Amino acid sequence: MDLEQIKKHVFVSCPFDLLKQKYLPVIIHQCINPEVGLNGTILDTYRLKDFLDVSKALHTNGLSCTVHAPFTDISCGAVDAKIRAISLERLKYAVDLAALFQARSLVFHTGWERKIYAEATEMWLGFAIETISHLCEHAKASGVKVALENVFEPDTELHKRIFYAVSEEQLGFCLDAGHVYAFSKTPLNRWVEDLGPRITHLHLHDNNGKSDEHLAPGKGIVDFDLIFSWLAGHDMRPVLTLEAHDEETVIPGLMAIGEFMAKYFAIEE
Repeated sequence: MDLEQIKKHVFVSCPFDLLKQKYLPVIIHQCINPEVGLNGTILDTYRLKDFLDVSKALHTNGLSCTVHAPFTDISCGAVDAKIRAISLERLKYAVDLAALFQARSLVFHTGWERKIYAEATEMWLGFAIETISHLCEHAKASGVKVALENVFEPDTELHKRIFYAVSEEQLGFCLDAGHVYAFSKTPLNRWVEDLGPRITHLHLHDNNGKSDEHLAPGKGIVDFDLIFSWLAGHDMRPVLTLEAHDEETVIPGLMAIGEFMAKYFAIEE
């Protein structure tokens, strides 16, 4: 696959503030579809008009996007009710912005931290399911598809129980294999086997198994063949996002993803 064809099928992560201040002309010129990253500061700094202007610029130039909800300090299952409430408020606003952007998907995190919640897992999980159910109802009313990403969860159990409680029609899974290698104690094949049927989105980046390096796919040890072969075998085509943390990683990352797509997927122009 050539680069221009790959760009049609892969989103590239970019925080909204950098998109607004620096990269919007670049991605329009390069025909790159962004995954628009949000955080609390962005939500508090920019007005609705700022988001509308960027959305209009993307769509006027034939681009689409996905959205990544805020995750710093967000905890869907926080024991403190006020923290849960503000977490849900932030996430619901992200859904509203995803609807404004006509985003293909909205990705969010649970906020699970073993060191904080390990002794209160059942309580945390009950609260998290309640929060996520409210979020999914809001997303459904807004016409937004949402996907729950794995980050610090050590195994698949929390996600399995959340997915059991929330229907497939309302909630998908964003598999981040880089996070599996950096943070999980459970091998990638188990994540795919346990949660594969719920995959609607992939975050693609690589590392060497020790930290969340966000290398271009193929520059570390993540077994992307395992993921793409499983998806191909089950005729699944999730949303694909390259999570590049520097400009130099974007083109090599896109080309690497294109190789996996060409190998496993039948891609039409």
